Amino acid sequence: MTETTTTEPASRPRRTAKPKADPTLAEAVDFARAALAEITDVSQIGAHLSVSAEADRLLTHRFAADKPGYRGWEWFVTVARAPRSKTVTVCELGLLPGEDALIAPEWVPWLERMNDEEKEAHRVEQAESGED
Repeated sequence: MTETTTTEPASRPRRTAKPKADPTLAEAVDFARAALAEITDVSQIGAHLSVSAEADRLLTHRFAADKPGYRGWEWFVTVARAPRSKTVTVCELGLLPGEDALIAPEWVPWLERMNDEEKEAHRVEQAESGED
């Protein structure tokens, strides 16, 4: 009896298709703006900047944030709808830094920010107070 070996074709890596922008959700700019108006003053909601598909029937609208102290930040509203439904719902909304946003640097603990002179003064202060 002879043994036969079969080789299966190598499986191709699965391509994840970029989700398509759902037309109903893409047109919901005014709906998204109205949702933002429930959490902030209308004067702080700027121009509609973009819409991006996150998944099937899930899109995110972005608006400029005309909010004092938030230069370069963007409002976002993620909207969705159920299959075969034309009803748009809000999933999430908020404020995120855009590419040109001014954001705080990563936090560094106080002891790591001190120079040698400040560290020595801190050690002396702790020794005098009996702290370790």
